[in-house]
Amino acid sequence: MQVTCPVSGEFSLKDHLYRPGLPFSSEELQTMTHRGIMRHLIADVYTESVLTDSPELRAAGAHALLNPSLAETSILCGESAAWVHLGISAPERVSVIVGRHTIHQSSPLGVQVHRAALSDDEKQIYGPLCCTTALRTAGDLFCGIGVRHLRRALDLLLEGGSRVDRILQQWPAAHEPLLGRDEDVVAIGAEDESTLHQRWYLISQLMRQTDASAEELADTVMRIVSRTSWDHRRRERIRQLVNQCVSRRLPTVR
Repeated sequence: MQVTCPVSGEFSLKDHLYRPGLPFSSEELQTMTHRGIMRHLIADVYTESVLTDSPELRAAGAHALLNPSLAETSILCGESAAWVHLGISAPERVSVIVGRHTIHQSSPLGVQVHRAALSDDEKQIYGPLCCTTALRTAGDLFCGIGVRHLRRALDLLLEGGSRVDRILQQWPAAHEPLLGRDEDVVAIGAEDESTLHQRWYLISQLMRQTDASAEELADTVMRIVSRTSWDHRRRERIRQLVNQCVSRRLPTVR
């Protein structure tokens, strides 16, 4: 079955969403939120408190932040799609996928655009927007698509990158004032490791929601990263990491 994304005019929830401007200013929206009349949804989008939180409402909130071109042609992905599926904390920016040959206007501030080809079975309609399915969303998060930072595949981050990367990442220890400080300037710190653990958590929750196996997610990841033949060793490594994730033995950065 072909998935056709609806256009904004087909959805009524947008009539219950508000951004600063007419009819309410930012101060008025914040005051009404404090009084329980409104509820903050995402970015500068508010919704009436009487509306039940749902994937459709969250998708409508993301839709309100897109320009008309992206609203009609894009697919919500990454952390944004995970937010729609799971109802977690709203992402700092909206992430979308457009077709590789799609022509669109410049991206609005705070919107991250990726180009990729998605099959119909990787899309799901929520209200006014298409969203990547839970399984595809988990695959994108693994690959670093639609994430805030550390936009590399998790298996590469855990391995520390290539030998060339490791060489280039070392501070030279031969010059003052760095004498004796042969340290890795991009080593994963506590904050970054917490961010990676959050990605693993989202992946595990999305897999549980769709009842996907480690094998299915490994295949999804390989379809994203491989344009020709598969690296079967890498696929097995990914499958093992996903198994650890699902069993809550979160992989750690070396």
